[in-house]
Amino acid sequence: MRGATIIAVALAIVVGAGCASAGAPGSGGGDDTGGPPVDARVDVPIDACPDTDNDGACNGADLCPGSDDRLDSDSDTVADGCDLCPGKDDRIDVNMNDVPDGCETMTRMVDLKVVGTNYWRGWYATDTAHASSNDNTLTGISSGGTYNSYFVFPLAGITAFSVTSVSLVLTYEAEDTGTADPMETVSIWDVTTAATTVENTAAISSTIHTDLMSGTSYGTQILALAQLGTDVTIPLNAQAALDIKAKLGTDFVLGLHLDTPPGWVRFGNSGAATARLVITYLP
Repeated sequence: MRGATIIAVALAIVVGAGCASAGAPGSGGGDDTGGPPVDARVDVPIDACPDTDNDGACNGADLCPGSDDRLDSDSDTVADGCDLCPGKDDRIDVNMNDVPDGCETMTRMVDLKVVGTNYWRGWYATDTAHASSNDNTLTGISSGGTYNSYFVFPLAGITAFSVTSVSLVLTYEAEDTGTADPMETVSIWDVTTAATTVENTAAISSTIHTDLMSGTSYGTQILALAQLGTDVTIPLNAQAALDIKAKLGTDFVLGLHLDTPPGWVRFGNSGAATARLVITYLP
């Protein structure tokens, strides 16, 4: 009887201890699901994340790292800092070559202006009157004085966001056989005189003659005897590209001067000679 009493008391002690610990922090009882002790938990704000460029977008979700995702000047959904084609819509890429159409260069070839049978090219000399019917482009020194030549190109019908490069293509048609220089150098110039005035003035004009060889230089070109009878491509400089952009929709005039006298060169005396501008631009 005494042994049974001892066992009953022991069981009561064990059960009592279990009930007393139920629900105690960290004991595993009650609502505890078996996680770490409460004191070991750290509360982290749900909106906390690294934002290196401080634009409000977490690094992991930043569309344009290093720049402000909120700045989109052309409203094409591409942040300014990652915009491939500023001012144009980067999403438009019809040919799907990963270059936005607004930044894809196009090429336009513009031939010499012709009205009826009259080619808008010619020369002005120091001693001989100009005539619009004379399409010879004598450039240099010959009987009649010093000659500078000109070429007129119509830029109507061209629209461009910017002009990226320009080249002048001319037929190196002839050279003075009396000098037979192995190399000749010509310079290309802007012309401020209106195209119609340059083409239609029937007189000696020192003003136009000077205009064809002064002002803003668009470049120079060395010509070799081996190039006679061929089309020569002359790259023009960045200023020429800017001036052509400003002249879109109108006529554009170029002047040519021979920098290596004596003698002369010629870039056309008949309709067969090439005179062309090659313009690359962004639409």
